Amino acid sequence: MKMNKYVYTPTAFRRSRKAFTLVEILIVIGILVLLMGITTQMLGGVSDAQGRARAKSDMALIATGLEAFCNQYGGYPRLNAGSGEKFVGGEIYKCLVGRMMLKRQNDQIVMTEMGIQRRPFVDASKLKICDPADPVLVDVDPEKNGVYFGDPWNEPYLYFYDASTAVGNDTIGTWRSPGFILISKGPDRKETDVLSMYTTGIIPDYDDYISNQVNVDNLVHGRDD
Repeated sequence: MKMNKYVYTPTAFRRSRKAFTLVEILIVIGILVLLMGITTQMLGGVSDAQGRARAKSDMALIATGLEAFCNQYGGYPRLNAGSGEKFVGGEIYKCLVGRMMLKRQNDQIVMTEMGIQRRPFVDASKLKICDPADPVLVDVDPEKNGVYFGDPWNEPYLYFYDASTAVGNDTIGTWRSPGFILISKGPDRKETDVLSMYTTGIIPDYDDYISNQVNVDNLVHGRDD
């Protein structure tokens, strides 16, 4: 039997190997980009879902603290929402960690800071504390003035309650709810009033609330989404 005398040499091997064409390379790159986009969307969806679950848990803890504050002082914190979200968030923080109290003075409600910190109404270590000057900062001094409990997107939880008899409040409203309103603005960090719920305390049906596109991803404590 005759042996094939052809011997592969490095040069012959290189000539026999089939190279990728430019079109094939572009197709591979396109597939990789598509897969990366799908993965990013999936991870983003999981992140938002985890954030919403965390926000619900946070608001339940804050609400429990507000009830304990009410039991101690005979009412919920009376704060002027017009002072700004982060300012109100900072005042709620002071109330819940035992640095601010409510008292009645000359038929008015007065929120007073205390010189000595009293027993807190929440375990602050279970909540995220944000510095209004740098909300994404990780190591925040819990004693710093103005810090607030932040949601998973570093925004303050919005708090509304009857402030018509609070000192320093210029807005006269008729609050018709026995409780407070607590809201997370959700992943888009946006929120807007609906049907004057901030002044009446009456929360519309959740479907009505999120019918406003700005509120579509918001979370209202005690309401299903």
